[in-house]
Amino acid sequence: MSEILLSQLAHVELLSPKPEETVRWMVDVLGLEETTREGQSVYLRGWAEWLHSSLIVTESSEPAVGHIAWRTYGPDDPATVAGRLEGSGSEIGWVESSVGHGRAFRYHAPVGRHIHEVFWEAELFHAPPGKIEPDFQNRPQRFSARGVSAKYLDHVTIATPNMHEDIAFYRTLGHRHTAQIDAEPGFTVFSTVTCNGIRSTHDLGLVPDFGGTGRANHLAYRVDQRSDVERAAEVFMAHDTPIEFGPGVHGCDEITYLYVREPGGFRVEVNAGGWENAMPDWQPSKWNPTQGGTTLWKNVAMPESMMESWPALHGDAARETAAGFQSSQLFADK
Repeated sequence: MSEILLSQLAHVELLSPKPEETVRWMVDVLGLEETTREGQSVYLRGWAEWLHSSLIVTESSEPAVGHIAWRTYGPDDPATVAGRLEGSGSEIGWVESSVGHGRAFRYHAPVGRHIHEVFWEAELFHAPPGKIEPDFQNRPQRFSARGVSAKYLDHVTIATPNMHEDIAFYRTLGHRHTAQIDAEPGFTVFSTVTCNGIRSTHDLGLVPDFGGTGRANHLAYRVDQRSDVERAAEVFMAHDTPIEFGPGVHGCDEITYLYVREPGGFRVEVNAGGWENAMPDWQPSKWNPTQGGTTLWKNVAMPESMMESWPALHGDAARETAAGFQSSQLFADK
């Protein structure tokens, strides 16, 4: 019997050493909407998102991802996930309720140790007067022309010491492994994974980690068209946000990309487009760096800084990680 447990990437918790600056940038520059505040956390969403929030900014001593949340396809699915993980050593336990959603089951990946949660009951956004959309019924509010006008959360990319072991774990929960870039046979430097059968590209990316666990590389928000990504580049420049990589088009997922870093130091991507593949028996396409996996036109090399993940590594661990990527030829796309 076929089974789909997860419906969407619901939200990501971003830890920031500069929470107020991060939130201000997310609202004024990226164009997110602030939903509410509670304790040391601020809850935000893209203007086209129906759920209460897709980003939680929480104060911390350094940038990182606190947890990643997935909404299930039905009310019984969180218990199914909990039962499937019972005795595996990956289960954390139940959280009775959280801001924006109901009871959730938490677990971590076996190798990368990233914390995930799954839930069904969700609070929907209700637009206040002045933001109500009277005509376009598929939209929770009027279009927001502020900053980049980020529409919705697209994906989060994490780092793991054993990518394929973690992917095998995610597949037990219904994720599909859609593509990978191999610097050499047996050395995968990037993979894409999606949680359901209708997602066009990916909602979870993975990169290797040579010296840590629980680290993350970037989170991404979606805009409608390639031209919107180019416009985002101008918005970032106008707000003195340096561009790290892009605009360009990735080969392995055909997404138009642009990467910057928010004031707390974490990497944020704005993207549009991408390939579409709903085949449940699809085998992941395998790329090598010379085929333009990171840059479709093979005219620009990805900067080494793109492999930095957070929390940052120091000393021998940082040097080992840098040496691992430098030997991969990942930065020789052109």
